[in-house]
Amino acid sequence: MKSTSKYKNLLIVESPAKAKTINKYLGTDYKVMATVGHVIDLPKSKLGVDVDNGYEPLFETIYGKGKILKDLKKAVPKDGHVYLAMDPDREGEAIAWHVKDFLKAKNVKRVTFHEITKDAVLESIKNPSVVNEDLVEAQKARRVLDRLFGYKLSELLWKKIWFGLSAGRVQSVALRLVVEREEDIEMFKPEEYWEFFVKVKKVKEKLVIKLIRKDGKKYIPKSKEEVEDIQKSLGKSDYKVVDVVKKEIKKNPYPPYTTSTLQQSANNVLGYSAKRTMALAQRLYQAGHITYMRTDSVYLGQKAVDEIRKVILSKYGTEYLPESPRFFKNRSKNAQEAHEAIRPTDFSLDLNGIKGKLGNDESRLYSLIWKRAVSSQMKEKRVENLSIYFEPVDRLKNLYTFSVGAQKILFDGFRALYGNSKEESEILQEISNVKKDDTFEKEEFVTEQKFTQPPARYTEASLVKKLESLGIGRPSTYATIISTIQAREYVTKDGKFLLPTDIGRVVTHFLKKNFGDLVDYKYTANVEDKLDDIAMGKVEYIPFLDGQYKPLIKDIEKAREGVNKDDVVILGDSDEKCPECESSMVIRLGRYGKFLSCSRFPECKGMNDLDGKDDNLDFEKYLKVEECPKCGSKMLLKNSKYGKFWACEKYPECKGTVSLLLNENCPECGKPLVERRSKWGKMFKGCSGYPECKYIKKEVKKE
Repeated sequence: MKSTSKYKNLLIVESPAKAKTINKYLGTDYKVMATVGHVIDLPKSKLGVDVDNGYEPLFETIYGKGKILKDLKKAVPKDGHVYLAMDPDREGEAIAWHVKDFLKAKNVKRVTFHEITKDAVLESIKNPSVVNEDLVEAQKARRVLDRLFGYKLSELLWKKIWFGLSAGRVQSVALRLVVEREEDIEMFKPEEYWEFFVKVKKVKEKLVIKLIRKDGKKYIPKSKEEVEDIQKSLGKSDYKVVDVVKKEIKKNPYPPYTTSTLQQSANNVLGYSAKRTMALAQRLYQAGHITYMRTDSVYLGQKAVDEIRKVILSKYGTEYLPESPRFFKNRSKNAQEAHEAIRPTDFSLDLNGIKGKLGNDESRLYSLIWKRAVSSQMKEKRVENLSIYFEPVDRLKNLYTFSVGAQKILFDGFRALYGNSKEESEILQEISNVKKDDTFEKEEFVTEQKFTQPPARYTEASLVKKLESLGIGRPSTYATIISTIQAREYVTKDGKFLLPTDIGRVVTHFLKKNFGDLVDYKYTANVEDKLDDIAMGKVEYIPFLDGQYKPLIKDIEKAREGVNKDDVVILGDSDEKCPECESSMVIRLGRYGKFLSCSRFPECKGMNDLDGKDDNLDFEKYLKVEECPKCGSKMLLKNSKYGKFWACEKYPECKGTVSLLLNENCPECGKPLVERRSKWGKMFKGCSGYPECKYIKKEVKKE
């Protein structure tokens, strides 16, 4: 039954928020409806790919989306047009294709909005196109490939490690990066080195000069003995200025944001995760405040450049405005010039103008985007680097060269938009009056022992940067990759740093040993390139999937036959004896961490906790529970998915357990306090007598 409403055209988007914004720009001739995301996908409970019939995906309606599809079909106007206005990427193209296939309507047109403004929406509707079959094919290939890899590998992980584990094509490579970085840190051997300074003076001028060269070559002392030899060699010598070097340096502004650089900046500056950043950016886009947030292009359209130059002129003046606009080169070889970088749609709305319209988090992200886009078209920052070089006056066996430097800002340029940075606000030594051949008297030596540091753990920002540099993933996938490896509990967070869990390490080593290509960086990047080639009509769907799937199945069959489960989950030997049969014990990885297991398992099921030993617990902070509240037996510290707890030694006969209690009593009922996590993930201290006592300790904010 067709709709009898007055509207002539139906415009379909994914998001109700996007629909609401677009509806403001269209008259009564249009009805705007939303699919609320994907409506058709592969089934959840089975493979859903007919491997023997050209890798045909067995798509089905997503649970709960049947009514939405029926409503869309009812809303199709009898003689009007249907506009499919899903997001301008492969995923949006695939949704548009699914909706078109379901509706079976005439006069179906494809429109895309790189920004949701009135002009952009009306212009796009005036110039509709058709669904791009190549983009749909590329998205279908990615979806099918990820399903084949994930489904088949997960089945193997269940058999060789334990049930419930999963592996993904791109996520496994990201996990490998985190695991290998942690192993590099663990294997790192710090090396000693020393920094050698001399405090010198000349009348009122006092400087601290640093040793940088020995006999014309870069030199860093490696031991205390070397430092003492240098001190002995230098003695009481004065120091003469042998060179004064002034050099002007220009620092160009950064290009406007792409998806990956926005995620990196939001993580570094605002502390937002990649997933949170994309959710906030999605809201800004759907509300019409920024251009589309999934892009790897740094291109700015002429209209945007003209608006930015007007803002610079009005806010900062002609001295900050370059004679001609800046253009930036795209690093991504597949970046589409038609797609702009992430930028505001209305540059007259800065942070002050947007605050009342947005929440605090959206405002902060918008401000970041506004500043980056505007600053990209400002003049460069100019600084003068002043470097002064000294040598000891006394003729020595070895020639030592010292230096001191300072930086003077000649013109702040684009940095005016950000204010003074930390490095610019540091107090630099006043050396501008020092001239060549000046002689300074030694006051004292200053030395400092240091050690080389291991590579830093990945943060979300640095992991996104690394993935992009390797050509792994695409703008729409970075946030999903990182959130997935955390959701699977392969990676945890320590502050802002990413740490692999024991199971994350085991899965990585298993995949590296048996599926080298799967976690190989070049191979994964090459697959991404092939998917891009499908999107451009250069590579065909079936040959591509054949080339990926058939070798995978061979490796899976080989691992299924050749890998013993114990070789994967047994991490090493132990000196302890089994409490049941006195046999030797091994360190085994279980679902909730490492533990000691009898080497005769499964004949003997004797086990002991490893990670949860008493000596691993801070008893100044936590109470030691001695007796089981049910039977009075000894209590042992155990590990679970949710952390440590006390359990009766007679388990499973007695199932007495006690939470980890704090050495701090509730002021209202006297029972010990416990640490709990709120539904938002924040830790707090509450009474162990909950729900009878609902006391929560208020933490004092640090100044």
